[in-house]
Amino acid sequence: MKMPCFVASMMMLHTLLAADVNAKEFVYTRAFADDDYGIYHVAVLHAVLNATKEYGDVTLVPHPQPMTQSRQMLSLSKGEADIMWSVTNQAREQKLIPIKLPLLKGFSGFRVLVINPSRREELTKGADSRTLKSLTMVQGSDWPDIDVLTANGYSVEGEDWSLWFDSMYSMVSRNLGDAFPCNVIEVQRDLERHKDKYVTLEQFHLLKYPNYEYFFVSPDNPTLANKLTLGLIRILENGELERIFNNFEEHRKAEILADAKNRKVHNLGNPAIPHKLDYAR
Repeated sequence: MKMPCFVASMMMLHTLLAADVNAKEFVYTRAFADDDYGIYHVAVLHAVLNATKEYGDVTLVPHPQPMTQSRQMLSLSKGEADIMWSVTNQAREQKLIPIKLPLLKGFSGFRVLVINPSRREELTKGADSRTLKSLTMVQGSDWPDIDVLTANGYSVEGEDWSLWFDSMYSMVSRNLGDAFPCNVIEVQRDLERHKDKYVTLEQFHLLKYPNYEYFFVSPDNPTLANKLTLGLIRILENGELERIFNNFEEHRKAEILADAKNRKVHNLGNPAIPHKLDYAR
């Protein structure tokens, strides 16, 4: 894995942050209020802020209201919250300040299919991209993945926000949608949550495209953006970010899923991300 060189950036960030040494409270947004949601991201945030204590102590608090990604963006823009994490696209990078280090190593772009078991015979190992494109995929209505799938010729239906993606799993369970492309980090945890539904993990196919999850901050808070950038550089270079990532069982399971030899890889382009970043698969 290629390690980026950040020396010049770090010198500039030290200068920009030197005057900002007061204690602060920062609010981060969440899609779900469940304590299980965002544990990894919050652990990374704490490590980042601990790595930059010379520029002031920071307290992190969650926003009390769970919300969709589009509502999280609005909350940051209006100053109601300070930090969010999500997959990036051009619109998000224009409206907010992105911290451009992929938090999930690019695994957001490794997608396996949650299907109704009745689809197993259709989705054999020999099925090609035309077969997959004949299906109706289900995604969150404000997820950047809709644009990626559509640009690559897939049929996609957007579903409204629901707790732990209940609407997507229900659509597939009731055969109102054919497949839910879910990233390899989330899928096994979520299948366990939805084991009451008639769904299963398809075994032979993997969609893969550049897709990076970043921290984003309010456009009115470049100082916070600099602090997060410097902290991420430090914990990347000292190995702490890798240690935090490897502490989570779902991340280890994701690597196994992503590397499974029995899966046919369907490589897709992402119009919003024509390049591959360092520290990404």
